[in-house]
Amino acid sequence: MKLRHLFFIICAFLIILSCQKEIEHPTEASNVKCVDCTYLPFCDSSVFVYVNTTANSVDTITSVPRILGDTTINNQKYTKISAVSFFNQGLLYNCSGEEYKVWFNLASIGLNLDSIKNIILQQLPLPIPPNLIQIPSTFQTTILKANASACQNWMDTIFNISQPPLFSAFAGVKYTISEKGVQRTVLGKAYNNVIHVKGEVVLNSPLGNLPLGFVIDYYFAKGIGFIEIEVRNATTVQLNSKLLSYKLR
Repeated sequence: MKLRHLFFIICAFLIILSCQKEIEHPTEASNVKCVDCTYLPFCDSSVFVYVNTTANSVDTITSVPRILGDTTINNQKYTKISAVSFFNQGLLYNCSGEEYKVWFNLASIGLNLDSIKNIILQQLPLPIPPNLIQIPSTFQTTILKANASACQNWMDTIFNISQPPLFSAFAGVKYTISEKGVQRTVLGKAYNNVIHVKGEVVLNSPLGNLPLGFVIDYYFAKGIGFIEIEVRNATTVQLNSKLLSYKLR
């Protein structure tokens, strides 16, 4: 009889413990910080595994992005995210109105600034002193306009070049929505509601838009984020980053 009473006491104790765990779990989840941008969502508990391929290596990179807080730039709130995918120095971004504005280091995404500068000097209609071309290390740009239609494009200026009264020009990135609402298979997994954005570095001069050979392709999957990013210089792939697996929360 005593053994039976002891058995019931132990069972009741275990049931109480299990109920306590179920009550505590939602509280823990509510403390997780998240940025609920439709095409670039992040939570402190997210995990993204990418396969990064360059000319010299193939690496599997596990990114556990953290939300590091907010800052204000030009009266807009930007969220700081730690390293993810090939943005190895992290991201500052804002998705107000479904326009994804980011600040990042140009060199960190595989663009060789000296090469861009030399190509620009060769493309200009008149010789100018190299010191007139000052390429900033950081760049604010809109990498996605999620409400834009397929084939729509926009331009973001990286820097201006001026030699009055002879000419003025600027270098920038011309973005185009190449595909929208499509399915794309990456490393054997099919993703739906994908937007493909092509970014091309161009020189806008009196001769028109001159491509400089640097192209970045972004593939965004709705509710997931980056599923693939590719950086090319002319026909050479400098970096390709593909999503292998992920956990959003």
